[in-house]
Amino acid sequence: TTEIYTLSLHDALPILKIAEDEINRPNEDVVTLSVCLTARQSMRAMMRLFLLTKSIHHDESESLYNLLSHCKKADKQFESIELSKMVCNKLDAAGCENKYCLAIPNVNDCMEIANKIKLLMMNKLQFTESEIE
Repeated sequence: TTEIYTLSLHDALPILKIAEDEINRPNEDVVTLSVCLTARQSMRAMMRLFLLTKSIHHDESESLYNLLSHCKKADKQFESIELSKMVCNKLDAAGCENKYCLAIPNVNDCMEIANKIKLLMMNKLQFTESEIE
């Protein structure tokens, strides 16, 4: 089972790395669409992975807000994650498909949230980034 979680993190973390690399470019060069979509995709993947580790039934197309609600019910440490700065947090996967933020402060907020989820997930699954890379 641990192998499955490692493989899943192998999928989720490179997605977040793409967003991190993009946001670290000079502001005038940042493609906010890329940051927005990849940060959101990684958040969805990491929360779904956590729910799968707990055998919690959920719909893969649920909103980030609903996925986080399931995570909070399963583990109080997820209470530290706040999605209110994300404009799209209550949209389901299909609703998010053609929506994205263009403003750098908005995508910075998304990156901050995604990184909090990443750190929490790695702590929960007891992995370091070097074990996954």
